[in-house]
Amino acid sequence: MTHRQQSIRKLWVFGFVLTCAAWLPVVAAQEESCVDGRCTTTYSAAYFTRYTPTSALDMIRNVPGYRLDDGDENTRGFGGAAGNVLIDGERISAKNSKPSDLLRRIPASEVAQIVVLRGQLGGLDLANQSLVANVVRKEGGTSGTWNLRANQYLPDSSVLPGGNFNLAGVLGALRYNASLNGGRYKGFVDTDEQVNNLAGELTEVRDEVFEELGSFYGASFNGQGEIGATAVSINLALSHFEEDGGEVSLRLPVNGLPFALAEGGEDGQDKWEMGFDLERSLSSVWQGKVIALHRSSDYQDRSSLDRRESGAAFETLVRTRFDSESSESIGRLELDYSGFTGHLVEVSMEAANNRLESAFGFAQRQGDDLVEIDVPGANSVVEEDRFDLTISDSFRIGGVSLDFAFGGEWSQITQRGDFSESRSFFYVKPSLLVSYPIDEYKQLRSSIRREVGQLDFFDFVSSADLGDDELELGNPSLVPERTTTFDLTYEMRAGTISSFSTTLFHDWIDDVEDVLPLQGVLEVPGNIGRGTRYGARMELTLPLDALLMPSARLDVEGRWQRSEVDDPLSQRVRDLSGEREWRGSITVRQDLTQRGFSWWVKAFAFDDEPQFGLDELDQRGRRIDIDLEMELSVTDAMRLQFGIENLLRDGPDRTRQVFSGPRNVAPLAFVERREQSYAREFYVRLKGVL
Repeated sequence: MTHRQQSIRKLWVFGFVLTCAAWLPVVAAQEESCVDGRCTTTYSAAYFTRYTPTSALDMIRNVPGYRLDDGDENTRGFGGAAGNVLIDGERISAKNSKPSDLLRRIPASEVAQIVVLRGQLGGLDLANQSLVANVVRKEGGTSGTWNLRANQYLPDSSVLPGGNFNLAGVLGALRYNASLNGGRYKGFVDTDEQVNNLAGELTEVRDEVFEELGSFYGASFNGQGEIGATAVSINLALSHFEEDGGEVSLRLPVNGLPFALAEGGEDGQDKWEMGFDLERSLSSVWQGKVIALHRSSDYQDRSSLDRRESGAAFETLVRTRFDSESSESIGRLELDYSGFTGHLVEVSMEAANNRLESAFGFAQRQGDDLVEIDVPGANSVVEEDRFDLTISDSFRIGGVSLDFAFGGEWSQITQRGDFSESRSFFYVKPSLLVSYPIDEYKQLRSSIRREVGQLDFFDFVSSADLGDDELELGNPSLVPERTTTFDLTYEMRAGTISSFSTTLFHDWIDDVEDVLPLQGVLEVPGNIGRGTRYGARMELTLPLDALLMPSARLDVEGRWQRSEVDDPLSQRVRDLSGEREWRGSITVRQDLTQRGFSWWVKAFAFDDEPQFGLDELDQRGRRIDIDLEMELSVTDAMRLQFGIENLLRDGPDRTRQVFSGPRNVAPLAFVERREQSYAREFYVRLKGVL
């Protein structure tokens, strides 16, 4: 069966699932409605009682047919960083603080209801979202949540603590949420690796163990209030983490003496963020909102690669240091106009400045000494000034709802230091979302939009990968990917739990970001031309009462995709780097509220993630594993959890083919095959409400 025939067959499978779902019996849900193109499903706080939640996050994770989008703090500016959740009808004016972090700080007792919005969502300021949850809070006094945990990462016997404390209350006219969190964690990977030569003969066996111990802490404050007719919101957050450890690889050559390589070091990061927004009615038809945000990060990394011959001490071969300071400042103005009957017009203007300053040092052993080596792009300052203007309109034509937006983005990127470069860009970003409610339980949605990707400034500067013995050089000539996306979604809700949705999508990508040859076997991040991506996503939630499992539910998620791009070396069509063909998960949960007991088990799997280098082909990442958890009620205000993650200890296997030069002309030098095992993580959590 050909590659394309396999793709067509998988699309037929998704089509069959869609057809079967359309015949599911529909049971009227008491709080379903569709008005003016916007369909809503309202879940009262009582609905979530069966899940004994302590926070708004516990509640929203159990909303049928809804998957929380935590946004992306690395996205351009503020427009697309807020995910798909609202709190009291307002988006979250933060980037470092994810929506899940903020929801964790809201006690469940403070939530009045959660409303799922679908279809026409103009005026919500959530870019490219067609499914949004609004967490509506009660008017209340002081309350809080707390969580204490202890984790053990077998085969290690040590127990690592952690916890968080969240307080919500009212101080004068200010409604606030404050949070403290901290803890320790461990990374552990056990690897068996074999190296074969071109003839397939075994040349080396490797036994590798990676261990890393980390600690973190953070604090945040979120407040909302009113000053006269102006609604005010403020968000503050800071965090710190540090890690220490590395990998020791015992290598046993077939025709040589054994030796060991140790890659180790320490790294750490400090981050802080401050944001606020002001919103008020400017007239009977104008509503205005101003958002300002600044965030900063300071990162340091110290690493080394050491070698030890049999019976000798370790000797340092390579030592690196990497320091970076990055910042982002954003100002945004949003104006809503409702003066045209049947239309909601929004104008948004955003100005942003992004900056990265980095310094990289590389020393290599030459004889008895470590000698500093000059690396191109080792010391750089990259800065971007960007301005974005978007005009959108939400309206209806008959029973069809449309959200149309037309925007433009101008940016100038300047790099100073070892590389000197200055470039400017202008891109047009139109989008159209069309939604049609078949009835109050079924809906069709389709969208086409143009998106501009966020350049990773770390691709502009140089660093090193000691594990693969490679320099990672920067490229000051990178331009952002632009993607035109078309998708079509069918969604159905049946009863209070059952839901089904499937989405077909196709992406056309300009200036795909990948790697380009530089000289010899050196490579840099670069743009390699046009590419495509297409596939399907599916989500299903069903009650399991018919299978004699009362108060149980089944959640299924899956994604399949194919991608194509012309390889810059071979000129042949291949997959995009770093993208899996498929992934999926199945979760079964049962809540026996009267017995004060609940449990869930989740099985998940995903495909390899290919990487195409100048002198190597790297397939890594395929996994299948199981997580499970049990929860007991200690008191009405306290719950005890027991859980296991990575039950099967299945780590991401890897096959790395390394060539003696550029892979399109050079012969294969050797093949590394790794079988990895993660630590099996046991945890105990005691959580409660104040």
